[in-house]
This record gives sequence, C-alpha cells and structure tokens, in this order.
Amino acid sequence: MSAVSPWDVDPALQPSRLALLARLAAEARQSALDDARRDEGDTNWGIGCRAYERFVYKLSRASLGSARGWLGVVRDGLSFTIKIDRVVMRSYTGGPSKPELRHVLAAQPLSAPVDARQLLLPFVASPQPENDPRWVWLMAVENDDSGGVSRVVFFQAHPEGFTRNVWSPPPGALTRKHDRQPGPRRSPTARRRARAASQALFPI
Repeated sequence: MSAVSPWDVDPALQPSRLALLARLAAEARQSALDDARRDEGDTNWGIGCRAYERFVYKLSRASLGSARGWLGVVRDGLSFTIKIDRVVMRSYTGGPSKPELRHVLAAQPLSAPVDARQLLLPFVASPQPENDPRWVWLMAVENDDSGGVSRVVFFQAHPEGFTRNVWSPPPGALTRKHDRQPGPRRSPTARRRARAASQALFPI
C-alpha cells in the first residue's frame, strides 16, 4: 500500500465507495462462475464476458439505488467508464504493476496523442511527474486460479509508465457479510459441476 491513499488525493474516493466497487466486481465474477456450464461448452472467454456484463449491470443498479448521487456509469459501445462524483475511473482485469497503456489512455480521452514507443515503457512506482494532468485512476481486478476475484486494487497510472497512490480493500470486503456464513448444502450434481468448473477455470 502507498503512504498516500486515494481519498487523500480526492475526497470523493472514500474507502467505503471503493470497497463497494470491489465487492460488485467480485460478486459479478462469482455469479458468472456459478452459472458456468463447462459440460455444455462454456469457456473462459464466455465466462469473462458474462462477468463483465454483470459488473456493468450491478454498477448501473447501484448508481440508481444505494450509490445514487455519487456513482455514475458511462457506456461507450462495449466499454464503460466509472464516475465517482467528478472522478473518472476505468476498470480492467489484471494486476496493477503493469497496466496496459490502452487502459491508461482510455481513462483520459482528451489526452494528446501518445508516441507508439510508450507502449514499450515499463510501469514503475514513482511519485513523478507530480502535477501532470495525465494521471488517471484505474481499478485492477485480479483473479485467482479458480477464476474468482482475489484482489481489487485502486491506483493512479501515468502513460509514461508511473504508478502511485495504491490501495486495496481487505479480502473480507469482497463479499457481503451474510455471504460469509455457511449456506444450504447443494445437491451432489451441483457440487460436481461447480467443482469441475473451478478446477478447469483460469482468469482471462
């Protein structure tokens, strides 16, 4: 974690708000996994697409309900942008250490054209350039070997390869409280399907 948290940079990025986004991403992914039917042809790609659409849906529902007033979702074709009050944020699947340049540029649509050589620049932790307006906020969703969300990381990235102000909600924040309690036992058939999907699935 960074010494400077997102809400220290912008008060709109309250930890409770970021934790909600992380939980919705985890719930969407788990829902897609639970519905996976490997024996009927479901693939990693299809499961990932379903998780993506369900995440957008959950965000949209939240923006009209519990998060009304501070959360917005702007769709542009198949992509979308999250708005937390006035702060723009982009979400992607992967780790925070080396976000692809396309994710950084997508979060700053008004930025100047970038030299293609920037695609080769490694991402490193650095506080500079401090006041460059090209810093953007990203939400990295990491999956484990079973396909579920293992961690969600919020941070700023710069097209020249810098990252800063990294924060991740604790693992317990990725599920609702009542979801952490033991639920009813599933049928043997449902357990076999879930186990097979879990063993075969790898993150996209």
